[in-house]
Amino acid sequence: MSAAPQVKDSMKFDIEIIKGPHIGQKLTFEKASVSMGRGPENDIVLSQDPRVSRQHAEIKQRGNEFVLVNLSQKNFVMVNGQSIQSEVLANDSVIQIGETEILFKVDMPVVQAPPPTPAATPSPLLTPNPFPAPTPPRPQQMPVSNPFPQAQTPAYQQPRPMPAMPNPSMPPAQPMAYGGYTPPPNHGMPNMGASMGGPSGGGGLLSNPKARFYGIIAIVGLAAWFFLSDSGNKNKKDPNAFRTSALSMADVAEAEKRSQELLTIKKEKYDSVQYRRAQENFIKGFRDFQQGQYARAREAFQVVLNLDPDNELAKRYFHLSKIKFDELVKFNMIQGNRYREKKNWRMCQSNYSNVMTMLQHRKDDPSFKEAKQFYEECTLNLEGRF
Repeated sequence: MSAAPQVKDSMKFDIEIIKGPHIGQKLTFEKASVSMGRGPENDIVLSQDPRVSRQHAEIKQRGNEFVLVNLSQKNFVMVNGQSIQSEVLANDSVIQIGETEILFKVDMPVVQAPPPTPAATPSPLLTPNPFPAPTPPRPQQMPVSNPFPQAQTPAYQQPRPMPAMPNPSMPPAQPMAYGGYTPPPNHGMPNMGASMGGPSGGGGLLSNPKARFYGIIAIVGLAAWFFLSDSGNKNKKDPNAFRTSALSMADVAEAEKRSQELLTIKKEKYDSVQYRRAQENFIKGFRDFQQGQYARAREAFQVVLNLDPDNELAKRYFHLSKIKFDELVKFNMIQGNRYREKKNWRMCQSNYSNVMTMLQHRKDDPSFKEAKQFYEECTLNLEGRF
């Protein structure tokens, strides 16, 4: 049988609203999950608090404790002044959602510890004796004298001392004829000096006239191949070698002529009225881009591309202006939707108006139509006619 404490499926707790539009309201619950929010489907309905989401938070029972979970992705939940996403609630914890503060009260059950298990009584037969019996002393052995004295070893049977190691600096001793080592005789071994044509032999490899002839031919052939291969490499033209001075001067003159032509073309281009207009519009568009006026910057860069289609900087900043413009439109739409959900009619009207102003030349755009519809709704709510 398990010794863990038994906890009921659901415990009873009380809540009291101590601040906000619903101040003074008291509720008691005895269920495992309690939701709170602005919608009527919640257990704790806070319909008068405009800063509360439709389903804002939930109190869940987990074992013998209660956990508060934030269900809103836009609005905050605080416990004892700290913003949380999930927090264990204690008795007298203060929960704040929107402008409402709720006092949480619960009586925690007293967990009774299981009775102690009696310790096992040791058997007297298996209990070790703390006082072991003394060991009897051993009888001392008396030394026994040898009645037979040891005989003396004769001098000729005593071990001889080891001979001293020879000194490597001294020449080796000559083998002795009697009692020493005699090297084996040299039977059938040829004389190396004789085989190599040395002084001790009567002939060798070099003494053979045919061998000398073939050796001379091989040496002459190697020398001829070496000289011929060296002369062939010298006759080859090196592709990396310097060209003649006449050819180099011709190339220099051609390069100078080409440079003068390019300078003339650039001068004509830079002195033209079209190029100056392109530069003026580029500076204007760049200034508008830095100030966040992406619509005007895009128009200026479009003029630059009409005058100078190969202008890489104008292409780049035209593309960046378009991206920034779309991001700004999307940001104002998101902000307007958030304020409309919170019923902040003045701020949502301002954001939708910004979108309509930015897209005034693109009235067929879906974002323009949506912003116009929500702008009218926010205006009616602001005037109290909705």
